[in-house]
Amino acid sequence: MIIQALHQRYHDLLADPDSEVSPLYFSLGKVTYVCDLTVDGNLQSFRDIRDESGKRKQPVRFIVPEQSSRSSGVVPYFVSDKAEYALGHYPVMSNEAATLKKRADARKKYEAAKALALDVLADVDDEAARALLLFYEQWDLALVRDHPLLQPYMEDLDKGIDTNVIFAFDMVPIHESPAVRSAWIQYREQSNTASEFDGQCLLTGDADVSIARTHDKIKGVRGAQSAGASLVSFNFRSADSYDKEQSYNSPVSKAAVFSYTTALNHLLASDTNRKLIGDMTVVFWAATRSAEESTSPFVQQVFQSTSTPQEDTRTTALLGDLLDRVRQGRQLNPNSIPNQDIPFGDTPFYILGLSPNNARIAVRFFWQGSFGDLVRKLALHAYDMALPAQTSGYRENPSIDRIVAETMRVGADGKKVGEEPPKRLGGELLRGVLQGTVYPRSIFLMIINRIRADGLITHLRVSILKAYLNRYNRFHTDSKEEMPLSLDTNENQNPAYRLGQLFAVLEKAQQEAASGKLNATIKDRYFSSASSNPGAVFPILIKLAQHHMSKARYGELRDREIAGIMQQVNGFPVRLDVHQQGIFILGYYHQKQAYIAQIKAATEAKQEAAGALNAEESEE
Repeated sequence: MIIQALHQRYHDLLADPDSEVSPLYFSLGKVTYVCDLTVDGNLQSFRDIRDESGKRKQPVRFIVPEQSSRSSGVVPYFVSDKAEYALGHYPVMSNEAATLKKRADARKKYEAAKALALDVLADVDDEAARALLLFYEQWDLALVRDHPLLQPYMEDLDKGIDTNVIFAFDMVPIHESPAVRSAWIQYREQSNTASEFDGQCLLTGDADVSIARTHDKIKGVRGAQSAGASLVSFNFRSADSYDKEQSYNSPVSKAAVFSYTTALNHLLASDTNRKLIGDMTVVFWAATRSAEESTSPFVQQVFQSTSTPQEDTRTTALLGDLLDRVRQGRQLNPNSIPNQDIPFGDTPFYILGLSPNNARIAVRFFWQGSFGDLVRKLALHAYDMALPAQTSGYRENPSIDRIVAETMRVGADGKKVGEEPPKRLGGELLRGVLQGTVYPRSIFLMIINRIRADGLITHLRVSILKAYLNRYNRFHTDSKEEMPLSLDTNENQNPAYRLGQLFAVLEKAQQEAASGKLNATIKDRYFSSASSNPGAVFPILIKLAQHHMSKARYGELRDREIAGIMQQVNGFPVRLDVHQQGIFILGYYHQKQAYIAQIKAATEAKQEAAGALNAEESEE
C-alpha cells in the first residue's frame, strides 16, 4: 500500500511540469551554458543561460539524461556535462607541467563523452543526433581555449564553478528529440541486462518486465546515513526463497522502483511536505484531483486522462499546519485552521512516518485517510487529554515533546534532568494521536514510575494517564469505560479510583490536624505503597486518621467523607496492577482538585461579600 501510493504520487508529479520530477533514466541537472549546433555540426553559439534575478547567477535546472554520482575516475554524461567533458576545456595553471596534466585529463574526459555519444546515437536517423556526431568529428581540442565563441566566458570556465554545458540543435536541447530520447532509453536498458530476470511486477501487475535486483536509496530521513538508506532490502539468507536473492524475493520492476523512490525522495527534499516530529521524519501529501476521479491505481490511466493531475496544495498546506499543531501543542479550533473553504473529507491524503534503522529505514506508521478524519482524530486526542483546568471546546494540548519530557526526572529547580527519554517514544505517541489508537504503553509505565519516584502528581502527568486509560479501555475492554474529567462521587465504582479519593481525604485530615505545620504528609511516606499494595497500607492510614480527625477543626466532615467512600469499597485489595495504579492516581488528583476548588469558591465568596459591604458603607 505504501509503495503503491508513492508510485501513484510519482506519476502525478511527472504529469506536473512544475514538479521537476524526471522520468526513468533521466534526472534533474543544472545547466549553465548552451552549445547550439548547426546542421553540419559547427558551433553556432555559446550562451550563458544562468538566472540573474537573484544576488548571484544561478544555473537553470533541466531534465537531462541520467547523471549518476561520480566520485572518481572518468564517467561521462550524455549530451549534458561539465565543460571538460563536453568541450575538452582545461584551465591554464601556474606552471606548465600542471597545465599539461589538466589538458591530458580533459582530453580523456572528452574522448569518453565522445565515445558515449557514438554508442548511443550510432544508428539514430535524426538531424539533431547527426549534428552532434558531426560536432565530435570536427571539434579541435587544440583550439578550445582560442575559440572566439568561448573567449568571453573563458575566465568563468577556468574557475571550474557552474560549468555545466548542454548541447542543442536549432535552439532545442538535443536530448528532447524523441529519437534521441528513445535511443538513450534503449542504451540504458541494454547496459543493465546482466544478472537480471524478467517477471511480473507485484506493484503494477505488468508481466515480462525487468525486475530490480536492489532498490534505490532513500535520502533525507533524519538520522539515517547521508548516502541514503534502503526502504526495501533483503540481505540475509533466511529471507530468501525459491533460490531468489536480494529483492528478487519481492519482484518489483525497475520502473516501479524508480517511481516510488523518486517520489519519496522528492517528498523528503520538500519543506512543504515534510515535518520532523520526535525521532521521526514525517512526509505527507494530498491526492491529485485526477487520482480521485480514477478508478485504477495504475499509471496508464493517469496518462489517458484529458486533464493534468494537480495536487490539492491547499489541503497539503492545511495538513502541514495540523501536524505542526500536534507537534507544538498549539490550539486546534475552527477559527485557527487556515483555508476554511476546503470541505472536510473532500480530499484524500497520506501520512508516512519514517525513522532510521542502521542502513535501512523503518516505517513507523502509514495512514491513508481524509482531512475530516484527521480533524476528528485530533479532537479525540484533545478529549482524552482534557482535565477541568484546560480551556473549554477544542482544548489546547501539550506538545508531543512536552508530553514525552514528563517521563524525565525533575531537579530541585523544577527543570527536567537526567537521561533523555527514548527517541522512539515521540514517534509512537504521534502514531497513536494520528491513528486514534492506544498510546504507547511505555509512556504510561514511565509516568507511573516517575510519580512513584518523585511524588509529583502534576496536571500534565494525570492528563497523560487519563488519556492512556481512556484509549486502552476503548480498544481492549468490553465496558469501554471512560475516565471522568473531574471528581466522580456517584457513578464511578472502580475500587482503585475510590481508594485514590480516600487517600486524598486522609491526607487532608492530617493537614488540617497539623494546621500547616507538617514537614511531610502521608503522601510523602505512603503514596507509592498505598497505590500498589493498599491491603497492607490503608488499615494503618485509617487508624492514623482517627487520631488526626479528633484534633482537626473539620474532623467530623472528613469522617463522613471517609465513611461515604468506604461504603463503596468492598475491602482493601492486596494488590493493584499498573492500570489500577493509574486509576488510583486519577482518583487522588480529582479529590485534591475538588478541595482546591472549594477553597477558591470560598475565597471568592468572601471577597464578594467584603466588596458588597464596602459598597454599602460608601453609600452611607
